Amino acid sequence: MSMIAIFRRLPDADAARLSQQPALLTDYIDAEQPLAGFGESTEFDADKAWHAIHFLLTGTAWGGQPPLGFILHGGTTLGSEDLGHGPARAFSAREVRVIAAALQALPSQSLGERFEPAALAAAEIYPGIWHAPPGTDDPRGFVVEYYDALRAFVLEAAQRGEAMLVYLS
Repeated sequence: MSMIAIFRRLPDADAARLSQQPALLTDYIDAEQPLAGFGESTEFDADKAWHAIHFLLTGTAWGGQPPLGFILHGGTTLGSEDLGHGPARAFSAREVRVIAAALQALPSQSLGERFEPAALAAAEIYPGIWHAPPGTDDPRGFVVEYYDALRAFVLEAAQRGEAMLVYLS
């Protein structure tokens, strides 16, 4: 079974409501249309690149400090329901602005320069594709492409004053 990271931009009031009523979370995530009383949300799936991005942002496989450790840490845990690999976490619009400022300072080229296949393999970074044979996959390009998209997603959330949900599925 694959592990993917899901990020969802949503109105700050909706994140606060889900923090107060985590029992609504599964219905909220699964709904094809916004639930009554909730606004629109936008989802981004970082596929299997999430763990390498986290490692390149924090220098650690499972640790990390705010704001760059946001993929695995921080925010408000929304109840205890396991969404595949733990519960979801909500980041307020204020917290998203802090994350966005940190990502703004780290363009994709700079993140790509941190990519060392041996370091990712030694840290056992999921999904373990870091030593792809020449002429096949481009793991560095895969990670940088998803980082660039995630960065743009978070920067847009900050610009719009939105909150964000993060969970592994």
